[in-house]
Amino acid sequence: MLLKDISLKAKLLGSILLTLVFSLQLSAQQELMLHSMPDLWHSASTNPAFFPENKTIAIGLPGIGLDAAHSGDISYNDIFVKSGDHRVIDFSNALSKLEPSNTLHFDQRIETMSLGFRIPGKMWLQVGHANRFSGSIIYPKTLPALIWDGNAQYIGQTVDIAPQTDVINWNEWSVGLAKGFGKLRLGLRVKYLTGTSALLTDDAHHSATVTTSDDIYQLSLATDYAFHASSIISAIDTSGLGFDFTVGKLKGKAFSKNTGVAFDLGAQYKVNEHITVDFALLDLGGKIKWKEKANYFISQGEYQYDGVTLPGADIINGSDSLDFSTKLDTLNDIFNFQKTAQTFETTLPLRAYAGGNFELSKRWSFGLGAYIQKRADEKATVAVGASARWALLKWLSLGAMYSVNERSAANFGFHLALKPGPVQLYFASDNLLNAFSVKSNPAVNLRTGLSLIF
Repeated sequence: MLLKDISLKAKLLGSILLTLVFSLQLSAQQELMLHSMPDLWHSASTNPAFFPENKTIAIGLPGIGLDAAHSGDISYNDIFVKSGDHRVIDFSNALSKLEPSNTLHFDQRIETMSLGFRIPGKMWLQVGHANRFSGSIIYPKTLPALIWDGNAQYIGQTVDIAPQTDVINWNEWSVGLAKGFGKLRLGLRVKYLTGTSALLTDDAHHSATVTTSDDIYQLSLATDYAFHASSIISAIDTSGLGFDFTVGKLKGKAFSKNTGVAFDLGAQYKVNEHITVDFALLDLGGKIKWKEKANYFISQGEYQYDGVTLPGADIINGSDSLDFSTKLDTLNDIFNFQKTAQTFETTLPLRAYAGGNFELSKRWSFGLGAYIQKRADEKATVAVGASARWALLKWLSLGAMYSVNERSAANFGFHLALKPGPVQLYFASDNLLNAFSVKSNPAVNLRTGLSLIF
């Protein structure tokens, strides 16, 4: 009979993996639609050369952007199913939608405050702060299948269960300067980075397999798996609950000893009174060196348990009476992670924007835009779009966009911008259908914010 504390440890492990893989509410920032509106102050986050025409002072109030996507057709509601007045984890429908290898990308940007000033010499100064959460998680279908349906389905097989993660949460404090040279405007922004938390798997040690013997159902675990962590997992030991998972403590930390620098470059060129083109490179050289609560965890070895059958549903959803023929005293007995205090470095994803705008009249304008993002050791993701904007009133504009990305060739975006007096209030989404149904779609994109322009 499995001891009660072991059930709690296994439940915790399952929760950690599922939280990392399926929390699609954590997300931001393809933002093709926002980039197509350079008259909005918050669009300067996509190009440091942007500044509202004929304005002197810009005050950016809180704004948030979300962009997340899961490969395949799986959504939050496929995993977390309502049961009465609460939700439980249920993979029954989701597993059939998973691919052999699955990927989750997410970006979130919360702008707390920003300021912009027009200064003599055709120059514009800007300062600001934002919190960003960005990452990618790649995992095999066999990982959730094993957690949910157990290992009986894999008798006589060896299956991979090793996820790959590159997840970082950080603050950026920025100072930027833009200058006009005739029809050309150039912008440079320097960002001081302070890391809040990180979880990064080690590509040199990225193997974890489970084998179930077809003889006596003996279970074998073989690992050569390691990861770096700062402020997410602080301990894996033989006491307490095994994993000390501190996700609830990650927010609200503005400064830390985990620091770095990144640069944004931008340009905007007015070809004539109707046509404007622009280009920007963001997070150039962006790296964070993690020193505070920075640890390295590695598991290497082969472990065997006679007659063990791994159940999943009961572990995750609360049963404490699981029948293992072998008593497993701790999670550390299973994985035997060795912890070492060790600094490490993460790289911010490099982003690029390019766009063009044709102003047909005071009421109508049309644009083209492209977005590229490149994460370390992953292929670049690309999105392109065409937009139209209608200034219904001097203080009200509506916009639409059709965009194509690697996930979908049918994204229909929309924006609403209100500019009464000095106020700028907007809502934008590159895919409007997903923006209002975050939990029922495999992808979501939206951006909203408020600013004052004088």
